[in-house]
Amino acid sequence: MKEIASIFTKYFGKNVEFYNKEKASGMYLSYGTHAIRSILMFHLMFRIRSFIEYLWIRIIAESWKGNRIYSPFINDFITNTVRGKDPVNFDKIDKLYKHLQYDSTKLSIRDLGAGSVSGTGQYRRISQILRYSSIKRKYGRLLSRIVHWISPSTIIELGTGAGFSTMYMAVSCNQCKVFSIEGCPEIAELAGRNMKSLSLNNTEIITGSFNEILPAILQKIHHPLLIFIDGDHLGQNLNGYYETILPFTDENSVFVFDDIRWSESMEKAWKEIIKREEISVSLDLFRMGILFFKKNIRKQHLVVKF
Repeated sequence: MKEIASIFTKYFGKNVEFYNKEKASGMYLSYGTHAIRSILMFHLMFRIRSFIEYLWIRIIAESWKGNRIYSPFINDFITNTVRGKDPVNFDKIDKLYKHLQYDSTKLSIRDLGAGSVSGTGQYRRISQILRYSSIKRKYGRLLSRIVHWISPSTIIELGTGAGFSTMYMAVSCNQCKVFSIEGCPEIAELAGRNMKSLSLNNTEIITGSFNEILPAILQKIHHPLLIFIDGDHLGQNLNGYYETILPFTDENSVFVFDDIRWSESMEKAWKEIIKREEISVSLDLFRMGILFFKKNIRKQHLVVKF
């Protein structure tokens, strides 16, 4: 039971505590509607179902470990990237995160996408943004390893947040250009300050909606191309962004989707995209999904324990 409890906490993270605190403080009661409570309950039930699926995936992934035949390409990526060593030192990023995680400064929030269920309201503390919206260190380090493995010329990120995912990618590829789009001006400004504090000069943060900004950025790209999508959790929108970017990809392009099981629509969109003809390999890390377009390789969908 202790092991299951630890896995449960690891998957749900601080959000479980957040639900309890929110209800205890009556924040959601202040909205005075059953609709909000119903939405939260539906979301929580979906995540519980996803958690059960997560346990099953862990069992299956463990049973397959070492018993599957991968192509050299897939084997190299899983061995040296998913489970590989970090290419750079992250001390500066860690130090900045520790500095900001208790920052009580309030920012005015304007969310253009389907964001987090946490931190509801017009204002959010910087500490809340980090706690509920910033990428966790484990997945940030994975992003960094992916960037190191691909050596992209261009990275496009949809959803900057406080900028920590941007930092993890930028530090691993000094020669690449990272375009990151953030819908909220105040959060974009925070991310810009964070980039400056780490002297990351290969990043450009653009404020606006993804649909408005993305077409112009796609005219500036150079290959290889890495796409990281983490700023909109509506499945139909994920499909839309994929369709917009697809004509600008080649066989060396890579998509990384975060929170593929954040909601039922996200999970559905993920399962639809991996079936498409142009996708040669898809990796399911439960929270993250990774897509490859390599030619002359047998189409495979793999669940990878991470």
